[in-house]
Amino acid sequence: MDRSQFIYDKVPYPSLSFRWTHPDHLATIATLLGLDPAPVERCRVLELGCASGGNLIPMAYSLPQSEFVGIDLAEGHIADGRAKIAALGLRNIDLQKMDITDIQADFGEFDYIIVHGVYSWVSEGVRDKVLEICRQNLAPHGVAYISYNTFPGWRMLGVVRDMMLFHTRHLAEPNERVAEARDLIDFLAGLTPSENSPHASFLNTYLNYINEWIVPKKDSYLLHEELEEINEPIYFYQFAERVAHHGLQYLADADFQGMLVSNLPDDVARKLGQMVRNTVELEQYMDFIRNRLFRQSLLCHPGTRLGFKLTPERLARFHVASPAQPETSEPDIHAQTVENFKSADGATLKIDHPVSKAAFMYLGEIWPRSVSFNTLLNTAQARLNGSRKANDSPNSEVDVKVLGANLLKAYGYSESLVGLHVHSPAFESNVSERPIGSPVARLQARDDVLVTNLRHERVELEDIGHRLLPHLDGSRSRTDLLDILADLAASGEIEVKQDDQIIEDRKQIRNLLDERLDAHLQQLANVALLIG
Repeated sequence: MDRSQFIYDKVPYPSLSFRWTHPDHLATIATLLGLDPAPVERCRVLELGCASGGNLIPMAYSLPQSEFVGIDLAEGHIADGRAKIAALGLRNIDLQKMDITDIQADFGEFDYIIVHGVYSWVSEGVRDKVLEICRQNLAPHGVAYISYNTFPGWRMLGVVRDMMLFHTRHLAEPNERVAEARDLIDFLAGLTPSENSPHASFLNTYLNYINEWIVPKKDSYLLHEELEEINEPIYFYQFAERVAHHGLQYLADADFQGMLVSNLPDDVARKLGQMVRNTVELEQYMDFIRNRLFRQSLLCHPGTRLGFKLTPERLARFHVASPAQPETSEPDIHAQTVENFKSADGATLKIDHPVSKAAFMYLGEIWPRSVSFNTLLNTAQARLNGSRKANDSPNSEVDVKVLGANLLKAYGYSESLVGLHVHSPAFESNVSERPIGSPVARLQARDDVLVTNLRHERVELEDIGHRLLPHLDGSRSRTDLLDILADLAASGEIEVKQDDQIIEDRKQIRNLLDERLDAHLQQLANVALLIG
């Protein structure tokens, strides 16, 4: 066993879902740019470096007619993943202990290939093999996803990595290396107040990154991301050159909004337009501007004509979702007055078009569900014009274009304003008498507060929701669930508070749980964790 494999078996890599790798997201971007990718509901997906299937298993559950194959070199990862697959009774997914370099053309053809957290952490020969697989095993209309560390952002991070590698160079025990690396950064960041020098300021920023992002997701991230023996960032233009050399074409970045010049100040966008000759140059300069340190590139076969000009007419193929809410309590959807629609992260869209205002009101009401563009248009027009359908309206053609333009503008700003999808996942937004949670999330919740919802997003559960979810198998009534929570409170496994004070009286505990149970169940529904 080589040193790398020993580390992965000794300290497993956190096996989590990554929403931007889902076939729906890959197909959505490909469709926006003029490709005709395989239907998400009936496709074949390959993941290289699948760990224990934390990304692939939720996909396999939610897309039962599609086929999923994952490979990983760590035997422990594969065994763990297979156990989860057996527990869920899935028959459309296969995890194999296998070296990437052993994959040949006869391994099969796949509509979507996912390579997350691998490319920068393997040797040059394996990186070439990854691109070879993407060429030889990708279906003619397929999309490949590869993530990797990039310059210029990784220049400064590389300095910190070098410090940690030097400090831990004599240590063999993985957990000891992580602890010592954290201590070093803590020590260096504390030597000088952050405002006294750029170097100290950066170290403090990095320390916050470790404490606020790495630690909640386990120290194994620090070991496998920053302290790996190989970590080779690359400039985007260099990656694009390698992609072309291997007979592939760069399609887009999975972070679609990050590609758009329209999100830059007008003078910056104008200057870039004068400087660049093609998409690769444009995105490289944007990386310089943003000091980008990580990319998620989508690839396709060459010769495909791409359409980078987004038009409202393309939206007929999509489902639309939005959590955005109007800033005023009672917006006038009939008047051509401006209404601000705002997402939870602060992104805002100003709308004065009545049909668009009615559409966003409807999307906010049904969130997190999505609807087809045509259904959205019909519903919005019906709210304005009674029962009359969109295609019966004298302004139908104008409404299609303006609503489409507003949705594209919002999507271009932020996915927190509008999400576009080619696939609408099935989940329940209302709580039934005997609620049923996603089997995948119920299984994950036994060991972790971080679970994957039916939109392939990571959800961090609060204490009571975490305790409830494994019991939501459809066999338990509200009274049964209340009994379970009361027993957990009595044993001290959960705390029940009122006005920040821990309640110890058993009768008061039960009364408070009774008052709050419906809200906890509805919260699980609101984050797409219920199927019934």
